[in-house]
Amino acid sequence: MLLITFGYLWFLLGIAWAPSNKVYQQALVVLLWLPGLLSMVVFHQRLLELWRKSQVFCSLLLLFLAWAALSTLWTGADEPPRELKRVLYIGIFLVSLALLSSQYPERVWQGLAVAFVGLALSCCVSIYLFYIRDMQPLSARLEGIGQVGHPILGAYVMALVVIWGARFKPSGVSQGFLWGVLMLFALAFVLLGQSRGAMLALIAGISALLLLRGGRFVWMGGIVLMVVCWVGYELFAPFILARGLSYRPEIFQASLDMVMQNPFLGLGIGTDYRVVTSNYPEGFDHTHNGFTHVAVELGVPGVILWIGLWLSAFHIAWQHRFSAGGRLVFGTLVVSLAALQFDAASLWGTPRAEWFVVWLPLALTLALIAQPHSVRLRSACIEVS
Repeated sequence: MLLITFGYLWFLLGIAWAPSNKVYQQALVVLLWLPGLLSMVVFHQRLLELWRKSQVFCSLLLLFLAWAALSTLWTGADEPPRELKRVLYIGIFLVSLALLSSQYPERVWQGLAVAFVGLALSCCVSIYLFYIRDMQPLSARLEGIGQVGHPILGAYVMALVVIWGARFKPSGVSQGFLWGVLMLFALAFVLLGQSRGAMLALIAGISALLLLRGGRFVWMGGIVLMVVCWVGYELFAPFILARGLSYRPEIFQASLDMVMQNPFLGLGIGTDYRVVTSNYPEGFDHTHNGFTHVAVELGVPGVILWIGLWLSAFHIAWQHRFSAGGRLVFGTLVVSLAALQFDAASLWGTPRAEWFVVWLPLALTLALIAQPHSVRLRSACIEVS
């Protein structure tokens, strides 16, 4: 489990700090895929226990991955075996975090705290390199370091970082000051990326955490959030409105038309396709929506399983809402679900920024299920007190 712990941390931190994507992927093979595969064989009894704890969620997950794997029989991808291998990698990733949580649940949640610090520091470095060293104008969309270089996807990752950071506020004055600085850098990254989807996802995530907290925090936090949003809109309205709706309604309608052309089987995972609209004949390389993307690739059966999987994940997180881990997972799910509405339509690629809003939330849900019952009770008592 030690290697899986390091692999989990590398997955979280290496997305920004790895010197290259090749190094990031190769290290994951050594630290996560191989140890995870071995753990699946050694601890197979615990996998049965995991299934018994939440048969609905685990069954939906297995059926979805199985349907995706089966789609390689009719996929238009150049190398179907490679697509099948990627499904296996995703399964190993999900199971690895569950097995880690079954023995050392604190490592899963502490890993998010470490990720908050490490990725928030990468925000500081990114802002310095992009705007100061490279002398880019403030109107330019921030490109982060490492694999969070994409302004939109990187902003979604940092929106999650803000949510994680909100759950790990230290009590000391000096530590609280450093925490506040890191939070500001992460927030600045989201804003400077100029992704309206990421901003909405972050607002939704913060609102969800406030509602879970309850009491006066809902009203106080809600007022502060509304004031911040109003000030932000007044200051950055030209940037927010300049791109209009970015063809999203037209893309959605064209995506539905594609689904109806092959409603049962879909195109198969890994198939290259173009979403062509009347006002953009060159087409887009994906549907810009995680759910319509699944429908295009896996048909109606696939998207029904996908929707059921996310509904089940929210139900599990809600059941654990009085625990620290439950609130972390719930906030992560809210941000990720918002991200799936506007972007993050790449499910089956190698580990990248999209994994943070596609597979990591589901892996954390499994970790929540797998943790020992005594841990759930203890964390719940701490939160309530």
